[in-house]
Amino acid sequence: MCVPFIIGDNMNKYMQIAVKEAKKSLKTDDVPIGAVIVENNKIIAKAHNTREKKHIVTGHAEINAIEKACKKKKTWHLTNCELYVTLEPCEMCLSVIKQARIKKIYYCVKQEKIPNIKKTEIIKLEDVENSAKLIKDFFKNKRK
Repeated sequence: MCVPFIIGDNMNKYMQIAVKEAKKSLKTDDVPIGAVIVENNKIIAKAHNTREKKHIVTGHAEINAIEKACKKKKTWHLTNCELYVTLEPCEMCLSVIKQARIKKIYYCVKQEKIPNIKKTEIIKLEDVENSAKLIKDFFKNKRK
């Protein structure tokens, strides 16, 4: 669903800040994408793409902004937050957004194409070191 912006509204203001962030990416030859995280009508984090600058695959604007917000809030639970991003989030970012429990995403540009990523082969091995028990025991102890 495409929601038109009304001049002067908060959505427009936050998206304009996201665009300013996106322009910072151009300085390092990164794809110009910016992101802003808002909680209770207050910006708590903003970021842009840094994959080329930092040589890290997870350097997407959304993930950078989420990491900043988590650090500021001292929690990875961003349940009362909204994300404004200039480009529709990719699958990796959507997964992180869901994990962070962000309640709403606003974006301007629809992903036109999915990057040409080769399918990764996934192979399940026997649990020789008892990884399942380690995880199960961890959560069992957390719930006590």
